[in-house]
Amino acid sequence: MPKAIPILSQFHNLPVGDLADQLGTVKAEIADLEAREKALRDELIRRRLPAIEGALYAATISDAVRWTINAAAVRAEMGDAWWNARCRQALVTTVAVKARAVAVKIAA
Repeated sequence: MPKAIPILSQFHNLPVGDLADQLGTVKAEIADLEAREKALRDELIRRRLPAIEGALYAATISDAVRWTINAAAVRAEMGDAWWNARCRQALVTTVAVKARAVAVKIAA
């Protein structure tokens, strides 16, 4: 029987604590970028131009109606059996990352 070949990731040699630290750092950088993105987006919207041409990128601004469903109201009106028969379920794995008190003190 052939031996299984382990699949190594680019992070296979990092201690798990370093993985958590790197993930937390990346998530903090993403949060900063998303805040900057929102500010830039809001400024473009504030200026009320439908199309903007930059040297590297072009942006367009348009309005549209987004339909969403009130899941709680539909479930209450139609019943759990009806709702459950029409919903899909999936297993989701969540990784939560929080700054440790030590990291907050060091950053301050």
